Amino acid sequence: MNKEVFLDKIVFGWIKRDLERMRDELEVKENQAGNINFPLALCVLAYIEYLGSFLIGRNESFTINVCAYIHECFDNPTEYPLDLLRDIFRNGLAHEYFPRGGISRDNRHPAVYKVDGKRIVLDAGTLVNDFLQSLEKFKETLDDKNFILRLNESKKAISKMQEKHKKLLNSLPDRFDNGSTTSDSNKVFILDYFRVDF
Repeated sequence: MNKEVFLDKIVFGWIKRDLERMRDELEVKENQAGNINFPLALCVLAYIEYLGSFLIGRNESFTINVCAYIHECFDNPTEYPLDLLRDIFRNGLAHEYFPRGGISRDNRHPAVYKVDGKRIVLDAGTLVNDFLQSLEKFKETLDDKNFILRLNESKKAISKMQEKHKKLLNSLPDRFDNGSTTSDSNKVFILDYFRVDF
């Protein structure tokens, strides 16, 4: 896969469009469950971590990857304190499902703020909007050399996983394409570009 395909298919295709649909196609209902605050926040934090690794040419820790991305691509990096993003929100959502603070969807700045002087809150709407706006800057900033380094690292990780789980992967049932599932094009893309052969 080359950089143009990566940007077109993955970044501006799947990542951007999935977030836009999550943000735009679900009506936010005040003070009700089901407003996808948690999934939006967790997805954006994961995407920032992932894309940050391409800016530095290798997969590092959450803090290093996110720092690279936010400082290179966000217009307002000071609104996003890295330690709080990691410890309170990312780890809280990923490991306990509940963040160690609140998640709102007011779409107002600052993105991270306090309520009643003590409870910390991340606004998922502001985070997703800032992230989507940052994608053009990511495209401009992404260096060819670092892209190739990180892509090769990813391919090695996939090969290592395949070798580790080869017996189990070979035992999985085959599913034949009947053209009726909406995910087939994604599956084919991954197989073609990441060479995921079992």
